[in-house]
Amino acid sequence: MDRIKKLVMDRKFFTKVFVSISIVSFIGVISIAFVYQRYFKEVLTSNEIYRVQRSIDQTALNLDNQLYRIVNNVHYFFEYSGNGNRLMALSSADGPEASRDRTWAENALGAFRLQYSSEIESVFFLLRDRADGGRETLYYDAELTPVPEMDYRAQSWYRDFVAGRSNFWSEPTEELLFFQDRSLKTVYLTLSRYDAQGRDGILVVRLNGKMFSDAFRLLATSDLNIELRNGSGAIVYASPTSKEGADTAGDIRMDSHLGHSGFQVQAHIKRTSIDQAVRKIRSIQPYIFVLIVLMTLFISAVLSLSLVRPVKKLLRLMKQAELGDLQVRFNGKFADEVGILGNGFNRMLENMTASIDKAHDAEMQKLNAEMKQKDATLLAMQNQINPHFLYNTLEVINCQAIIHEVPSISRMSKALADFFRYSIDHPKAEVPLAIEAAHVRTYLDIQHERYPDLEIDMDGLAAYGRYPIVKLTLQPIVENAFKYAFAGQRDYYLRIYAEDAGADGYVIHVEDNGEGMEEEALRRLNELLRDPRGHDGGEKGMPAGIGLLNVQHRLRLRYGATYGLSVHESVSGGVDVAIRLPKRGNGDEDPDR
Repeated sequence: MDRIKKLVMDRKFFTKVFVSISIVSFIGVISIAFVYQRYFKEVLTSNEIYRVQRSIDQTALNLDNQLYRIVNNVHYFFEYSGNGNRLMALSSADGPEASRDRTWAENALGAFRLQYSSEIESVFFLLRDRADGGRETLYYDAELTPVPEMDYRAQSWYRDFVAGRSNFWSEPTEELLFFQDRSLKTVYLTLSRYDAQGRDGILVVRLNGKMFSDAFRLLATSDLNIELRNGSGAIVYASPTSKEGADTAGDIRMDSHLGHSGFQVQAHIKRTSIDQAVRKIRSIQPYIFVLIVLMTLFISAVLSLSLVRPVKKLLRLMKQAELGDLQVRFNGKFADEVGILGNGFNRMLENMTASIDKAHDAEMQKLNAEMKQKDATLLAMQNQINPHFLYNTLEVINCQAIIHEVPSISRMSKALADFFRYSIDHPKAEVPLAIEAAHVRTYLDIQHERYPDLEIDMDGLAAYGRYPIVKLTLQPIVENAFKYAFAGQRDYYLRIYAEDAGADGYVIHVEDNGEGMEEEALRRLNELLRDPRGHDGGEKGMPAGIGLLNVQHRLRLRYGATYGLSVHESVSGGVDVAIRLPKRGNGDEDPDR
């Protein structure tokens, strides 16, 4: 046994695969031939019935999808596109308005008919104005030519409409109104509306009966009779060889249901025709057997080669990848096991390459974020002018004011020097709120000389003084209030307070009772704040300040997209700028420690 196993396994991979496939194939062919000898007629008969049934089912499905598309388009035209409301509102009186309405209706109905000219023969709309004594107006495509002797009031769809029992699918009918109605027998699609502002209306669509005959034209033969029936059993279409009342006791009946339309296909195939087909196939069985054997040998060879070649190629690519070439890829054409192995090999190399690229991109993003943070802080400091030079100069002015006994100038210059010193004395990007609040108070001391009657309330910040905030966040927002809110001649106030926003965050409010902003301006500003990318940090129309967008950009860089600014109308009609911040910052210190 071991010698036989060794003899087999030592063979080349191609030989083993070819012999294995050939043996399995021959066993299958011989087994099939044996089964055919015993159950040949039954199997072929069943296969023939199954083939015909599948053909009928597929044809029925295609027809059902075609009808479903037409039905959807009719519903869309009348119910959802607004045309139904416009049709129900057409003017039925004489005059220019009625003429314009008729022209519109003709164009709309004509456009819809031409869009489905191969499936729809005519489309028309009947409007009955009950407020005008039941006056009726028939609208149809100007390209349609009415048959003079045809009266629509004598047709079944009209009687159903008047009686209030209109159905979407009409019964099969030979009624027509226009010379363009080519089908001898077909069905109508009707959509009705009753009591719409004192009016009743019905949209009537006549289907082209050729659509049914074309669907079954290739199936219907002298041995296969086909009938299409509606939900109530009435015949919508019958193949030319079908005869109503014919004896079908010896035939095989096959049914297929059209789910969307409710129609049903009934097919009768003569059993004698199947028997004849079976006898013809049986006479060529020996030739088929020989052909199958030859095809088996050929397919065995092709399959063997198709299995061996990709395996060798995959081995060669694996050796290249071992040598460091990660750009190689296996181009598998099939989804078999070898193809799955090749795709797995490709994904492995792609993951390795992606991991390397991802690590590189992460490092570059980190460097880029640090650069943006530094650029934003630098911009903030630049917009605060040159702190070193200015606060040194202001110290000189302060000394001179003390010498010359001008306390107001001394107080102003000292406050301004403290204001600019803030940018230098605190090099970190993040400071406690208490320090940022002290900087704002310095700014407000300076502004108090200009607005001595301004009421300022900052008592609501004391409990949150240890929490972190990005440096130079509050002062630009307060500066905007002085630039835009306090423009009139009345009493103003500025309130700065904080409140909790969950366990991990808090919100600072800068609220004024100034001139406020229009609703549209607030909406646009909040849109900019939600997506500040692409902006340089300053708003249009605010060249002197750091700008809300710059503040938002720095907060997002520091804390992420869930934090930042939002602007609302205050209770007093002014502006309330809400600043959402985390209670734990990104610095080394822990504010809760």
